Amino acid sequence: MKKILLLLFISQLSFCFADKSPRATSANSKDFAYSKDVCPNKFYTEFDYLLMNFFEDGLEYALIIDGKNNNSQRDQKFNSGVRMTLGLPFSKCRPNDPKIEFSWTYIKMKRSSDTVTMNTIHNLFLPPQFLTSSRASESLSGNFNTIDLNFLKPHHVSKYYISTPELGIRGALIYQDLKVIYTIVNTLNTVSGKNNYWGIGFLAGYKANFIISSHYSIYAKSAFSLLYGRTKVAQASDIPITLLSQYNLKEKIYSVMPNTEMAIGLSFDKPFNHNKKKLSIKVGYEFHHFW
Repeated sequence: MKKILLLLFISQLSFCFADKSPRATSANSKDFAYSKDVCPNKFYTEFDYLLMNFFEDGLEYALIIDGKNNNSQRDQKFNSGVRMTLGLPFSKCRPNDPKIEFSWTYIKMKRSSDTVTMNTIHNLFLPPQFLTSSRASESLSGNFNTIDLNFLKPHHVSKYYISTPELGIRGALIYQDLKVIYTIVNTLNTVSGKNNYWGIGFLAGYKANFIISSHYSIYAKSAFSLLYGRTKVAQASDIPITLLSQYNLKEKIYSVMPNTEMAIGLSFDKPFNHNKKKLSIKVGYEFHHFW
């Protein structure tokens, strides 16, 4: 298994609850009333439901030889996840003042695949000394976690546009367990593998909010981080290669891994309790890329 991981999030559904003060009214020529309530009073929280489809290099387990083409099969499906966010403004009802935001993202990764064919199957997770297979299957499970602590500075450029650069720290924990089963001469040969990664580093990002009306807005986000961390890979077979040798591989790699994140979506905001509280519902598209 390689350390390259691409995560694709779609259908992000976010519920945001925030304590708010009534929206500001114009006090002088430099102030203006916003189209929607954008003034945090105490804190705000968000809960996101995520559907994720991930793509990762190095997980091909079977190579089918049909005399014309070499094919490897990988099935994909969407996995569920959550993101929880807590934001704390530095002051009450000053929209341009900075704030601190803590965010935790969790995805449960799970995928399985089965390959049955009348053609020859080469076993990509076994050394060349092994014979070819008549059937092969793969199952992968794992946990994906990122923890962000960001410092944000909103700039209310106009009543329709909010620009928010951010700086912070990102930590990532990715744990994967892999099991591949090959049927060789009516005998099951199992290869077990682990691919664990942790990393921490600096993050720089930018958020934009385009206000359409008092209830609707379009949001966009981009972020880039450099994470220093460790990738630990382990693979082993339950069947010896020969009478004197066992297939067992372990490796640790320390490296700096870039990570990018982009998102875009639509937000619906509904103030209540005399404009002191707000409920936000967001639907959007987001992806992460680990090199």
